[in-house]
Amino acid sequence: MEHLVFIFSGFGVVMLVLAALWMITAAVGKLFIAYEARQAVPVAPAPAAPAAPAGVPGHHLVAIAAAVAAMTGGQGRVVRISAPAHQAIAWAHEGRSAQFAGRKARRDWARPGPRTPESPATSNSKGKS
Repeated sequence: MEHLVFIFSGFGVVMLVLAALWMITAAVGKLFIAYEARQAVPVAPAPAAPAAPAGVPGHHLVAIAAAVAAMTGGQGRVVRISAPAHQAIAWAHEGRSAQFAGRKARRDWARPGPRTPESPATSNSKGKS
């Protein structure tokens, strides 16, 4: 019975220490959040500028707009520009296929090697003693 009291009291002490550490770290976190809130200065949002679509460089946009203007005599309008889907997965697959095709599996790894003088005699010997 004394052993159980000792075990449970040790378990209780460990749980109390862990709870205290949890409370201390939570309090420190709240202090950091409060400090950052005091230091934050509200910034007026900048006016939104027309942004280029993601994945299309700016110099490509200029070239496309110039081509549309030249072809339509300045009457055309670019509605949407998007980059094609990236097909790197197919390239990686082909590369792996080429790499693995160049490697041949050894099928003869379990065949016995050359005989050594220390190896025991087998049925290939002519029975000479």
